[in-house]
Amino acid sequence: MAASSFYTILVLFVAVHGLAAAAAAVITTLPPQQKLDQIDRLPGQPSVEFNQYSGYVTVDANAGRALFYWLVEAPAALQPAPLVLWLNGGPGCSSIAYGASEELGPFHIHPDGRTLYLNTYAWNKVANVLFLESPAGVGFSYSNTTSDLYTAGDQRTAVDAYTFLVNWFERFPQYKFRDFYIAGESYAGHYVPQLSQIVYRKNQGVQSPSINFKGFMVGNAVTDDDNDFLGTFEYWWTHGLISDATYNGLKAACLSQSSEHPSADCLKLQDAAEEEMGDIDPYSIYTPTCNISSSSLKRKLRGHYPWMSRAYDPCTDRYAQVYYNHPEVQRALHANVTGLNYPWEDCSDIVGPYWGDSPRSMLPIYKELIAGGLRIWVFSGDTDSVVPLTATRYSINALNLTTLTDWYPWYDHGNVGGWSQVYKGLTYVTIRGAVSGLAAAAAAVITALPPQQKLDQIDRLPGQPSVEFNQYSGYVTVDANAGRALFYWFVEAPAALQPAPLVLWLTGGPGCSSIAYGASEELGPFQIQPDGRTLNLNPYSWNKVANILFLESPAGVGFSYSNTTSDLYTAGDQRTAVDAYTFLVNWFERFPQYKFRDFYMTGESYAGHYVPQLSQIVYRKNQGVQSPSINFKGFMVGNAVTDDDNDLFGTFEHWWTHGLISDKTYKALKAACQSQSSQHPSAACLTPVDAAGKEMGDIDPYSIYTPTCNISSSSLKRKLRGHYPWMSRAYDPCTYRYAQVYYNHPEVQRALNANVTGLNYPWEDCSDIIAQNWGDSPKSMLPIYKELIAAGLRIWIFSGDADSVVPLTATRYSINALNLTTLTDWYPWYDHGNVGGWSQVYKGLNYVTIRGAGHEVPILKPRQALILFRHFLKNKPMPSV
Repeated sequence: MAASSFYTILVLFVAVHGLAAAAAAVITTLPPQQKLDQIDRLPGQPSVEFNQYSGYVTVDANAGRALFYWLVEAPAALQPAPLVLWLNGGPGCSSIAYGASEELGPFHIHPDGRTLYLNTYAWNKVANVLFLESPAGVGFSYSNTTSDLYTAGDQRTAVDAYTFLVNWFERFPQYKFRDFYIAGESYAGHYVPQLSQIVYRKNQGVQSPSINFKGFMVGNAVTDDDNDFLGTFEYWWTHGLISDATYNGLKAACLSQSSEHPSADCLKLQDAAEEEMGDIDPYSIYTPTCNISSSSLKRKLRGHYPWMSRAYDPCTDRYAQVYYNHPEVQRALHANVTGLNYPWEDCSDIVGPYWGDSPRSMLPIYKELIAGGLRIWVFSGDTDSVVPLTATRYSINALNLTTLTDWYPWYDHGNVGGWSQVYKGLTYVTIRGAVSGLAAAAAAVITALPPQQKLDQIDRLPGQPSVEFNQYSGYVTVDANAGRALFYWFVEAPAALQPAPLVLWLTGGPGCSSIAYGASEELGPFQIQPDGRTLNLNPYSWNKVANILFLESPAGVGFSYSNTTSDLYTAGDQRTAVDAYTFLVNWFERFPQYKFRDFYMTGESYAGHYVPQLSQIVYRKNQGVQSPSINFKGFMVGNAVTDDDNDLFGTFEHWWTHGLISDKTYKALKAACQSQSSQHPSAACLTPVDAAGKEMGDIDPYSIYTPTCNISSSSLKRKLRGHYPWMSRAYDPCTYRYAQVYYNHPEVQRALNANVTGLNYPWEDCSDIIAQNWGDSPKSMLPIYKELIAAGLRIWIFSGDADSVVPLTATRYSINALNLTTLTDWYPWYDHGNVGGWSQVYKGLNYVTIRGAGHEVPILKPRQALILFRHFLKNKPMPSV
């Protein structure tokens, strides 16, 4: 299986996933047994930037059974990362020999059997990978009860593996509550679902299980004897490997039998098939062989006894045989501590031939775990004749699942990497030209796309520098009858950082564009130059850590439109939230690879209404759904309109305490404006607002200590609405004007797949019609906060402390009104030794200020904003040193 493709599947599998930050910190002082298990350096190993541990975990003290493991952590910079257990099949083959040393581990072994080189596509680039030699008698794992080697079977293997996990998590408590997955190949098509079932059942009724099991993935997996036999014989015949007579004979003699214990007649037909196939490698029918043993074909129905390895060197398993028998290697690995009376072997000739219980089908377990909402992926290398894709497809078809996304090709660097079909509860992926046993086939980011994704892909924007990430933009219809469609721009994180969360960004106003502000001034990948034609890279773009989805909302903002003109005059909070939810549902159908991915919402200013309201809808829609495809984790808002009474009171206090207005005007504002809607203030309130504007003079209220850019006389009146940003980047407060030019170029609109209906007005950063005619606007978001805090969602609020539009005083009053318990008192947080701002952690909410930042925090303090974003995604408090 192609290594880069295999690596791709892992990225996608865990990507649809979240990082449990609760248990993610890297332990710098190790518990005693961890310290004993830590690997200083393996013989012949190149330098690395990650930690390794290996050793034994006892699973049955009376019998003296102990299983050997090797943990390869992801680099510290990528933590917290999921934990993935890898199991090889056989039965009786070693995960160290195959998974770790040939396929997805950090090192490959040179032909000298003494030196190692780095694996470019190692899975520990995206996850912490735990290799387990199982059952006892395989590799370095052992039993002091000799009979155990002759009585191994599925049930004891699963129970011992679960006992291993329980004890291993006690040894490595930092991985408790971390997102945990199980993966494997071939006969691990039994091991993985069986162990998954035990973990799933043990977790039932436990609110926060320490083994935070999320799902499993298996490749070229023994699944169901009837379907495996039928699909295997059909594969042999359809690929021209056997004769008609042998094909018909196999179907007659072998169907409805156990693949682990076939009859003599069935074995005789398999011998005939082997002779007809000739000297090929059945694990990879189009690659060279390495002296395949005559017994290989008979054993292949058991699943995974890989005589073939990497296409470039089909004898690589022999190098492992040499390397792991060196005494200095065993000492470095803390292996063979009992002095086994036999050499280390890649597969056990005792355990495999004497294998006991082997259920005929895993499909009942699949049905149980699919109903349990676990993430389940199955993949096939399509040149494997041992457990071929036809066998797997028959087994999946037998589950009678609903198809969500029809069969389609996926791509890796412009080439078809394989094919995929997404079912309700299961994703199936094939890897083109890949073999049995090379799990590296699961990893690069799928750049290939269902048709509408392909249409939305941005090749290159005019004036854009080269980038290493994908972009998409276009329209999603939210009301076909009214002709309402919302425009989005999606900027993925680079492939090397995947899987990364998905984050929706909304700009407020109401009526202002997320493309104009969020994407083009603040956190997007590019900044527009004064010529209005060229773009520079933003060194602090948020897509460095997440996939960012910018949405122009509601219809009538930016490129978003409605064919019903009255929609522009009747916009309000409720319809905006409903349309945004409809957008999300339809967008996830267009981008099914992001279903189940950790999903967050962010925004600023009047998005202090948009974000909680949309969050509430998503949260409520997800209730009662065991594994919702919109895997919503929480939200973060900045300088956010929250509660009219607190916003008005806190804003007036900020003006007065910062010396912007007189005592007289301060008192008049409190008398005339309290208990009013900030969105629809009275004429009596606007009178002292005008007075305040005159007293403030020619400053930018969105950033009171930076230069202005010809602020309009109406800006102060509008600021109570939230977000009409006249100020932009500190270095150039007129940068929003460059967007006005850039996005009206026809070639830019074509590249963005925008303005497809030919709008009868130019693209604007904010819509005056929408802002001036805004309808419903609830006075407070605090009831929604209370509901979502009680639900356990992650909620962060931040304030740039030089903003006088929605200042930190307003936000602090609103937070205080929630009456939350303080977990961490107010403290300064630091960036490179300088105070970056202040923070307070409450039970259910984290509040952060950014020192010296205005209304649009990422403009004036881009580095600090990215630090904030990183900590939000990890749910880690801001750095106190």
